[in-house]
Amino acid sequence: MSHVVSTSSHAVSTSPDGPRLYRYQPADAAEVLARERDLHVVYRACFADPPWSESEAQIAAFPQRLVEQMAHPGAHGIMVECDGRVVAAVYGWPAGDVLPAGTAFDDALAAAAPRHVVAALTAPALVVAELMVHPAHRRQGIARALLTRYVSRWPRAWLCTHPQAPAVALYESMGWRRQFDFVVGEFSLVLYLWQADHPPA
Repeated sequence: MSHVVSTSSHAVSTSPDGPRLYRYQPADAAEVLARERDLHVVYRACFADPPWSESEAQIAAFPQRLVEQMAHPGAHGIMVECDGRVVAAVYGWPAGDVLPAGTAFDDALAAAAPRHVVAALTAPALVVAELMVHPAHRRQGIARALLTRYVSRWPRAWLCTHPQAPAVALYESMGWRRQFDFVVGEFSLVLYLWQADHPPA
């Protein structure tokens, strides 16, 4: 069991391994890209195992995918450092006025989204493209703190995850609401929506 004491930009976690100092660092697109190597390590640790079970080729494609994600206007994130290395991160971008199209992901999402949900996925919403915490640093409250900080100034936000991902329990405990399921390639995904005026049940 761990205990976390936080400040505006730092959190000290006490665990059986001793105290750890975590630094929460806001980052623009260039700053996220500058830490690509650290982020790639975290990505591999998070997505190589079930339920994602990404292939070596999919994991190797992470750097290029990150470049494409950070090319979205307004892309930004928050990174968490411990001992000088990034161990967790959240990043995304402001949603546009319409749902995007042209990629397998975008097309599958748009085709599956119920009409009454589409408006909530566009501006002024925040797209949470990735939330990841290295397994060695989980159960410290980092994911909850990251997500809370990231969406705090937005009226609503959305993300997609695997329906069997452990993080589903976290999202639902924070008031994120399951909207619909869809499939991209071999991946089953579920979309969760958070709205500032809909507090956790």
